[in-house]
Amino acid sequence: MTSSYDIIYEALLPKLAKCNLQESAARFNLPIDSNGQVHIGFLKRDYLITNAGVTLIDKKPVNINNRSILIHYILSQVTGDPVYLFKPLFRMTTVFSSGDNGKPNMMDAPLIKVFENDIIKLEETIIKLGGKPEISKESNSRCWLLEVLPKIPVKIIYREADEDFPVEIQTQFDESAPEFLEFECLAFLCGCLVRALIKTAEYGTVDGWE
Repeated sequence: MTSSYDIIYEALLPKLAKCNLQESAARFNLPIDSNGQVHIGFLKRDYLITNAGVTLIDKKPVNINNRSILIHYILSQVTGDPVYLFKPLFRMTTVFSSGDNGKPNMMDAPLIKVFENDIIKLEETIIKLGGKPEISKESNSRCWLLEVLPKIPVKIIYREADEDFPVEIQTQFDESAPEFLEFECLAFLCGCLVRALIKTAEYGTVDGWE
């Protein structure tokens, strides 16, 4: 059965067919082979982007949203580099009016459910996906930096519980990220990251699951 996410991917293919992949590869410093296939790493898995679509080199299952995100990414016309200043996604848009206690926190809520009481497992999982520990500027917290896509780094923060607040796990995107992808795409990218963290923790590997 075709899902709405499959339809989104299929709708992107005509745009991809017209894309000058040579120029896109140069813009993002990505390798392109003699067959015109762009090679890109995304959450520790290697993909090929052609004018016909996005495929995984290992041929194992992958969520269709990952493939759609890569098309949006390769179609981006933006040049530049990350600034390494980070914010939660909901602070980068006026779409949400509910503030810190509203809908945007739902993006990270699944991480709290899985990793709330297991920061060691969280760190091991982030490292499997290519992340590295960073020195946290906040007290009673840990953080890691993960380059989800070239030029789109993400910071993951674990804040310990105290007498006033429960454990919080928050994903924060580089402030330049909306220049590369529209907010809706970044929300899907965040979903892909959250799913990868949870599934990698569950299966113990970065692949073999959707």
